[in-house]
Amino acid sequence: MAYIGQGIKQGTFKVLDTSGNTYNGSNTTFSLGTQVGSAAQLLVSHDGVIQKAGTDYTLASGGASITFSTAPASGASIFIVEISGAVGGTVTPSDNSVGVTQLNLSDGSSGQFIKTDGSGTLSFASVSSALDDISTGDAAVTLATSAGNITIDAQGNDTDIIFKGTDGSSDTTFLTLDGSDAGAATLNNGLTLSDGNLVVADGHGIDFSATSNSGAGSNIAELFDDYEEGTFTPSVAPTSGAFSAVGTVLGFYTKIGRMVHIQCSITITNVGNGSANMDLTGLPFTSASTGPVHTMMTCARETQVLGQNDEVIMSRDVSAAVILGAHFGNGMEYSVNFIYRAAT
Repeated sequence: MAYIGQGIKQGTFKVLDTSGNTYNGSNTTFSLGTQVGSAAQLLVSHDGVIQKAGTDYTLASGGASITFSTAPASGASIFIVEISGAVGGTVTPSDNSVGVTQLNLSDGSSGQFIKTDGSGTLSFASVSSALDDISTGDAAVTLATSAGNITIDAQGNDTDIIFKGTDGSSDTTFLTLDGSDAGAATLNNGLTLSDGNLVVADGHGIDFSATSNSGAGSNIAELFDDYEEGTFTPSVAPTSGAFSAVGTVLGFYTKIGRMVHIQCSITITNVGNGSANMDLTGLPFTSASTGPVHTMMTCARETQVLGQNDEVIMSRDVSAAVILGAHFGNGMEYSVNFIYRAAT
Protein backbone atom coordinates (compact mmCIF):
# COMPACT_ATOMS: atom_id res chain seq x y z
CA MET A 1 0.00 0.00 0.00
CA ALA A 2 1.40 3.40 -0.96
CA TYR A 3 2.34 5.93 1.72
CA ILE A 4 -0.38 8.50 2.24
CA GLY A 5 0.54 11.83 3.81
CA GLN A 6 3.20 14.53 3.81
CA GLY A 7 6.55 13.60 2.34
CA ILE A 8 9.53 13.18 4.62
CA LYS A 9 11.38 16.47 5.04
CA GLN A 10 15.11 16.58 4.76
CA GLY A 11 17.30 17.86 7.54
CA THR A 12 20.63 17.49 9.32
CA PHE A 13 21.00 16.04 12.81
CA LYS A 14 24.36 16.41 14.53
CA VAL A 15 25.27 15.39 18.08
CA LEU A 16 27.31 18.20 19.58
CA ASP A 17 30.53 17.48 21.40
CA THR A 18 29.99 18.90 24.91
CA SER A 19 32.58 16.67 26.62
CA GLY A 20 34.54 19.68 27.73
CA ASN A 21 31.74 20.94 29.98
CA THR A 22 31.79 20.28 33.71
CA TYR A 23 28.49 19.68 35.50
CA ASN A 24 29.08 20.44 39.17
CA GLY A 25 25.62 21.38 40.40
CA SER A 26 26.29 25.16 40.21
CA ASN A 27 27.28 25.99 36.61
CA THR A 28 24.33 26.83 34.38
CA THR A 29 26.02 27.98 31.14
CA PHE A 30 27.95 25.59 28.92
CA SER A 31 29.70 25.77 25.56
CA LEU A 32 28.02 24.15 22.54
CA GLY A 33 31.24 23.86 20.54
CA THR A 34 29.46 25.58 17.66
CA GLN A 35 27.06 28.47 17.10
CA VAL A 36 23.36 28.16 16.39
CA GLY A 37 20.75 30.75 15.59
CA SER A 38 17.85 29.55 17.70
CA ALA A 39 17.22 27.46 20.81
CA ALA A 40 14.63 25.59 18.75
CA GLN A 41 17.45 24.13 16.67
CA LEU A 42 18.60 22.02 19.62
CA LEU A 43 17.30 18.72 21.00
CA VAL A 44 18.56 18.66 24.61
CA SER A 45 18.43 15.58 26.88
CA HIS A 46 19.14 15.98 30.61
CA ASP A 47 19.44 12.57 32.27
CA GLY A 48 17.08 11.18 29.63
CA VAL A 49 14.52 13.99 29.96
CA ILE A 50 13.96 16.15 26.88
CA GLN A 51 14.25 19.85 27.76
CA LYS A 52 11.89 22.54 26.50
CA ALA A 53 13.51 25.34 24.52
CA GLY A 54 12.92 28.78 26.00
CA THR A 55 11.79 27.32 29.35
CA ASP A 56 14.38 24.84 30.46
CA TYR A 57 17.20 26.41 28.51
CA THR A 58 18.09 29.43 26.37
CA LEU A 59 21.03 30.40 24.17
CA ALA A 60 23.88 32.59 25.34
CA SER A 61 27.03 34.15 23.86
CA GLY A 62 25.30 34.80 20.53
CA GLY A 63 24.26 31.16 20.15
CA ALA A 64 27.64 29.66 21.10
CA SER A 65 26.52 28.54 24.58
CA ILE A 66 23.47 27.12 26.29
CA THR A 67 22.12 28.31 29.63
CA PHE A 68 19.93 26.02 31.76
CA SER A 69 17.27 27.54 33.98
CA THR A 70 18.38 25.11 36.71
CA ALA A 71 21.99 24.06 37.17
CA PRO A 72 22.49 20.41 36.14
CA ALA A 73 23.46 18.15 39.03
CA SER A 74 27.03 17.03 39.47
CA GLY A 75 27.81 14.21 37.03
CA ALA A 76 24.61 14.80 35.03
CA SER A 77 24.26 13.03 31.67
CA ILE A 78 23.55 15.59 28.99
CA PHE A 79 23.66 15.26 25.26
CA ILE A 80 22.65 17.82 22.69
CA VAL A 81 21.64 17.31 19.06
CA GLU A 82 21.73 20.19 16.60
CA ILE A 83 18.87 20.12 14.11
CA SER A 84 19.26 22.16 10.92
CA GLY A 85 17.69 22.25 7.50
CA ALA A 86 14.00 21.99 6.54
CA VAL A 87 12.78 19.92 9.46
CA GLY A 88 9.22 20.68 10.47
CA GLY A 89 9.14 24.18 8.94
CA THR A 90 11.02 27.47 9.25
CA VAL A 91 13.25 28.06 12.25
CA THR A 92 13.05 31.64 13.56
CA PRO A 93 16.06 32.81 15.58
CA SER A 94 15.23 34.10 19.03
CA ASP A 95 15.63 37.79 19.75
CA ASN A 96 19.18 39.07 20.01
CA SER A 97 20.58 35.66 19.04
CA VAL A 98 22.09 36.39 15.60
CA GLY A 99 25.63 37.75 15.35
CA VAL A 100 28.17 38.43 12.63
CA THR A 101 29.11 34.74 12.48
CA GLN A 102 25.55 33.77 11.48
CA LEU A 103 25.83 36.37 8.71
CA ASN A 104 29.07 34.79 7.46
CA LEU A 105 30.78 38.06 8.25
CA SER A 106 33.93 38.96 10.15
CA ASP A 107 33.43 41.58 12.80
CA GLY A 108 34.34 45.17 11.93
CA SER A 109 35.51 48.13 13.99
CA SER A 110 33.53 50.35 16.32
CA GLY A 111 31.34 52.82 14.41
CA GLN A 112 31.36 50.88 11.12
CA PHE A 113 28.27 49.76 9.22
CA ILE A 114 27.39 46.67 7.14
CA LYS A 115 27.30 47.22 3.39
CA THR A 116 26.66 44.96 0.39
CA ASP A 117 28.52 44.88 -2.90
CA GLY A 118 25.26 44.23 -4.77
CA SER A 119 26.20 40.59 -5.38
CA GLY A 120 25.33 39.17 -1.98
CA THR A 121 28.65 39.79 -0.22
CA LEU A 122 28.44 41.69 3.04
CA SER A 123 31.27 43.60 4.67
CA PHE A 124 31.89 46.27 7.25
CA ALA A 125 32.78 49.78 6.10
CA SER A 126 33.41 53.15 7.68
CA VAL A 127 31.21 56.19 7.12
CA SER A 128 33.25 58.69 5.12
CA SER A 129 33.39 62.20 6.59
CA ALA A 130 35.33 63.68 3.65
CA LEU A 131 33.45 66.61 2.11
CA ASP A 132 34.26 65.50 -1.44
CA ASP A 133 32.42 62.20 -0.78
CA ILE A 134 29.07 63.98 -0.34
CA SER A 135 26.95 63.47 -3.44
CA THR A 136 24.48 65.88 -5.02
CA GLY A 137 21.08 65.88 -3.33
CA ASP A 138 17.68 66.50 -4.90
CA ALA A 139 15.98 68.77 -2.36
CA ALA A 140 16.46 72.07 -0.57
CA VAL A 141 19.25 72.16 2.05
CA THR A 142 19.57 74.40 5.09
CA LEU A 143 22.94 74.80 6.80
CA ALA A 144 22.21 76.03 10.30
CA THR A 145 23.64 76.06 13.80
CA SER A 146 21.97 77.16 17.01
CA ALA A 147 25.24 78.48 18.41
CA GLY A 148 28.74 79.26 17.22
CA ASN A 149 30.10 80.10 13.79
CA ILE A 150 29.73 78.34 10.46
CA THR A 151 33.20 78.20 8.90
CA ILE A 152 33.90 77.33 5.26
CA ASP A 153 37.63 76.67 5.04
CA ALA A 154 39.40 75.96 1.75
CA GLN A 155 42.67 74.67 3.21
CA GLY A 156 44.58 74.04 -0.02
CA ASN A 157 47.19 76.65 -0.91
CA ASP A 158 45.72 79.57 -2.93
CA THR A 159 42.39 77.78 -3.29
CA ASP A 160 39.19 79.70 -4.00
CA ILE A 161 35.72 79.50 -2.48
CA ILE A 162 33.19 79.59 -5.30
CA PHE A 163 29.42 80.01 -5.05
CA LYS A 164 27.59 78.71 -8.10
CA GLY A 165 24.02 78.18 -9.22
CA THR A 166 21.86 77.72 -12.28
CA ASP A 167 20.27 80.62 -14.11
CA GLY A 168 18.18 79.92 -17.19
CA SER A 169 19.53 76.33 -17.34
CA SER A 170 23.08 77.71 -17.43
CA ASP A 171 25.67 76.93 -14.79
CA THR A 172 26.64 80.34 -13.39
CA THR A 173 29.29 81.51 -10.95
CA PHE A 174 27.69 84.04 -8.61
CA LEU A 175 30.58 84.83 -6.27
CA THR A 176 34.28 83.92 -6.09
CA LEU A 177 36.48 84.43 -3.03
CA ASP A 178 40.04 84.45 -4.37
CA GLY A 179 42.46 82.59 -2.10
CA SER A 180 45.50 83.96 -3.99
CA ASP A 181 44.34 87.54 -3.34
CA ALA A 182 43.64 87.36 0.41
CA GLY A 183 39.99 86.50 -0.15
CA ALA A 184 39.12 89.26 -2.62
CA ALA A 185 35.44 88.81 -3.54
CA THR A 186 34.43 88.97 -7.20
CA LEU A 187 30.70 89.14 -7.88
CA ASN A 188 29.05 88.10 -11.12
CA ASN A 189 28.02 91.71 -11.83
CA GLY A 190 31.64 92.79 -12.26
CA LEU A 191 32.27 94.12 -8.73
CA THR A 192 35.31 93.08 -6.69
CA LEU A 193 35.87 93.71 -3.00
CA SER A 194 39.62 93.74 -2.39
CA ASP A 195 41.56 95.19 0.56
CA GLY A 196 38.43 97.02 1.65
CA ASN A 197 37.98 98.63 -1.78
CA LEU A 198 35.14 98.20 -4.25
CA VAL A 199 36.55 97.59 -7.75
CA VAL A 200 34.26 97.85 -10.79
CA ALA A 201 35.31 95.77 -13.79
CA ASP A 202 35.38 97.34 -17.24
CA GLY A 203 31.88 97.43 -18.71
CA HIS A 204 30.19 97.09 -15.31
CA GLY A 205 29.07 99.48 -12.63
CA ILE A 206 26.67 100.28 -9.82
CA ASP A 207 23.13 100.52 -11.16
CA PHE A 208 20.94 103.30 -9.73
CA SER A 209 18.04 102.59 -12.08
CA ALA A 210 15.69 102.02 -9.14
CA THR A 211 15.24 105.80 -9.38
CA SER A 212 12.52 106.53 -11.94
CA ASN A 213 13.36 109.07 -14.66
CA SER A 214 10.36 109.63 -16.87
CA GLY A 215 9.76 112.38 -19.38
CA ALA A 216 12.51 114.60 -20.76
CA GLY A 217 15.24 113.01 -18.64
CA SER A 218 14.34 109.40 -19.34
CA ASN A 219 17.48 108.86 -21.43
CA ILE A 220 19.80 109.63 -18.52
CA ALA A 221 22.24 106.79 -17.83
CA GLU A 222 22.02 105.53 -14.24
CA LEU A 223 25.01 103.18 -14.20
CA PHE A 224 27.88 104.51 -12.09
CA ASP A 225 30.79 102.89 -13.88
CA ASP A 226 33.80 105.19 -13.39
CA TYR A 227 35.55 106.99 -10.56
CA GLU A 228 39.21 107.98 -10.60
CA GLU A 229 41.47 110.51 -8.99
CA GLY A 230 45.16 111.21 -9.38
CA THR A 231 47.89 113.61 -10.39
CA PHE A 232 49.36 114.65 -13.73
CA THR A 233 51.94 117.13 -14.99
CA PRO A 234 50.49 119.48 -17.59
CA SER A 235 52.58 121.37 -20.11
CA VAL A 236 52.21 125.15 -20.24
CA ALA A 237 53.23 127.56 -23.03
CA PRO A 238 52.15 130.99 -24.26
CA THR A 239 50.23 131.25 -27.51
CA SER A 240 52.88 133.68 -28.78
CA GLY A 241 56.57 133.56 -27.98
CA ALA A 242 58.01 131.33 -25.28
CA PHE A 243 58.56 131.29 -21.55
CA SER A 244 62.18 131.48 -20.49
CA ALA A 245 61.62 129.43 -17.35
CA VAL A 246 58.67 127.55 -15.85
CA GLY A 247 58.71 126.74 -12.17
CA THR A 248 56.25 124.54 -10.32
CA VAL A 249 53.61 122.74 -12.39
CA LEU A 250 51.24 120.44 -10.50
CA GLY A 251 48.03 118.89 -11.73
CA PHE A 252 45.28 117.05 -9.84
CA TYR A 253 42.14 115.48 -11.23
CA THR A 254 38.98 113.75 -10.05
CA LYS A 255 36.82 111.92 -12.61
CA ILE A 256 33.26 110.95 -11.69
CA GLY A 257 31.50 109.27 -14.55
CA ARG A 258 32.41 111.48 -17.53
CA MET A 259 32.84 114.73 -15.56
CA VAL A 260 36.50 115.65 -14.96
CA HIS A 261 37.44 118.20 -12.31
CA ILE A 262 40.90 119.74 -12.88
CA GLN A 263 43.03 121.69 -10.38
CA CYS A 264 46.45 123.04 -11.35
CA SER A 265 49.13 125.08 -9.65
CA ILE A 266 51.47 126.83 -12.11
CA THR A 267 54.39 129.18 -11.50
CA ILE A 268 56.01 131.07 -14.40
CA THR A 269 59.54 131.88 -13.24
CA ASN A 270 60.49 133.98 -16.26
CA VAL A 271 57.93 134.90 -18.91
CA GLY A 272 60.60 135.60 -21.56
CA ASN A 273 58.78 136.93 -24.62
CA GLY A 274 55.60 134.99 -23.99
CA SER A 275 52.32 136.83 -24.58
CA ALA A 276 48.61 136.46 -25.38
CA ASN A 277 46.89 133.33 -24.06
CA MET A 278 48.41 130.42 -22.11
CA ASP A 279 47.94 126.90 -23.46
CA LEU A 280 47.50 124.08 -20.95
CA THR A 281 48.10 120.66 -22.55
CA GLY A 282 48.50 117.08 -21.36
CA LEU A 283 45.16 116.84 -19.56
CA PRO A 284 44.44 113.28 -18.34
CA PHE A 285 41.31 112.74 -20.47
CA THR A 286 40.19 113.81 -23.92
CA SER A 287 37.12 116.05 -24.02
CA ALA A 288 33.83 114.85 -25.50
CA SER A 289 33.32 115.22 -29.24
CA THR A 290 29.84 116.65 -28.69
CA GLY A 291 28.38 119.13 -26.26
CA PRO A 292 29.51 122.62 -25.16
CA VAL A 293 32.76 124.09 -26.41
CA HIS A 294 33.37 126.12 -23.27
CA THR A 295 33.95 124.21 -20.12
CA MET A 296 32.04 124.42 -16.88
CA MET A 297 34.68 126.46 -15.11
CA THR A 298 35.55 128.56 -12.16
CA CYS A 299 38.64 130.58 -12.93
CA ALA A 300 42.34 130.93 -13.50
CA ARG A 301 43.41 133.01 -10.52
CA GLU A 302 46.52 135.21 -10.92
CA THR A 303 48.05 135.92 -7.52
CA GLN A 304 50.02 138.99 -8.65
CA VAL A 305 47.02 140.67 -10.25
CA LEU A 306 44.59 141.04 -7.37
CA GLY A 307 41.04 140.10 -8.21
CA GLN A 308 41.98 138.93 -11.71
CA ASN A 309 39.97 135.92 -12.99
CA ASP A 310 40.82 134.70 -16.45
CA GLU A 311 38.46 132.61 -18.57
CA VAL A 312 39.33 128.98 -19.29
CA ILE A 313 37.99 127.48 -22.51
CA MET A 314 38.26 124.03 -24.01
CA SER A 315 37.37 122.68 -27.46
CA ARG A 316 35.79 119.35 -28.34
CA ASP A 317 37.82 116.14 -28.66
CA VAL A 318 41.09 117.51 -27.24
CA SER A 319 43.20 117.08 -24.11
CA ALA A 320 44.12 120.74 -23.83
CA ALA A 321 42.65 123.97 -22.43
CA VAL A 322 43.37 127.65 -22.99
CA ILE A 323 43.55 130.41 -20.38
CA LEU A 324 42.38 133.51 -22.23
CA GLY A 325 44.09 136.86 -21.70
CA ALA A 326 46.60 135.57 -19.20
CA HIS A 327 48.59 138.30 -17.47
CA PHE A 328 52.22 137.28 -17.66
CA GLY A 329 54.84 138.37 -15.19
CA ASN A 330 57.96 136.89 -13.68
CA GLY A 331 57.03 134.74 -10.67
CA MET A 332 53.36 134.80 -11.65
CA GLU A 333 51.40 132.04 -9.92
CA TYR A 334 48.23 130.59 -11.39
CA SER A 335 45.62 128.55 -9.57
CA VAL A 336 43.53 126.90 -12.27
CA ASN A 337 40.24 125.21 -11.46
CA PHE A 338 37.76 123.96 -14.09
CA ILE A 339 35.48 121.08 -15.10
CA TYR A 340 34.97 119.44 -18.49
CA ARG A 341 33.13 116.47 -19.96
CA ALA A 342 35.32 113.57 -21.04
CA ALA A 343 34.82 111.52 -24.18
CA THR A 344 34.28 108.30 -22.17
